[in-house]
Amino acid sequence: MKRLLVCSALLAGLAVAQADSFTSSASSLASKSVGSLSDSLGDSSDSSGGGKQAAAGPYTVTRVALAEDGRVQLALAPAGGDGQATTLTLRLPQALVQEQGLRAGDGLHLLARPYGMAVARTAEARPFFLAVHDPLLRDFESRKI
Repeated sequence: MKRLLVCSALLAGLAVAQADSFTSSASSLASKSVGSLSDSLGDSSDSSGGGKQAAAGPYTVTRVALAEDGRVQLALAPAGGDGQATTLTLRLPQALVQEQGLRAGDGLHLLARPYGMAVARTAEARPFFLAVHDPLLRDFESRKI
């Protein structure tokens, strides 16, 4: 009986550890793939974000640079343009840029969503980043239960 209780306690502890690990992984994933719309997308002349409403559609990455806050700043120009006039700046977590292998010349598609904008590679339908309207962002924040 004592052995059964010890095994049960160990299994319960393992389940909690796995749940914590899953929660931590989900939280980590969410933190790098969800951001504030005003802080992630902006007019190229307004590097602090929130300059103008980004238009949905295809864009080409014209420049990739490390921003002062440690994120990566992507300069975007409308696809099919001459590539000279940068119209938007997209700021993403460095780990996400590395994971996606983003570089100048890549095509991205901004998709209008009720919560803000979704960012996907031009050739893929699945977004890899969500830029959420600031008031809604608190719903994405992780909370310990």
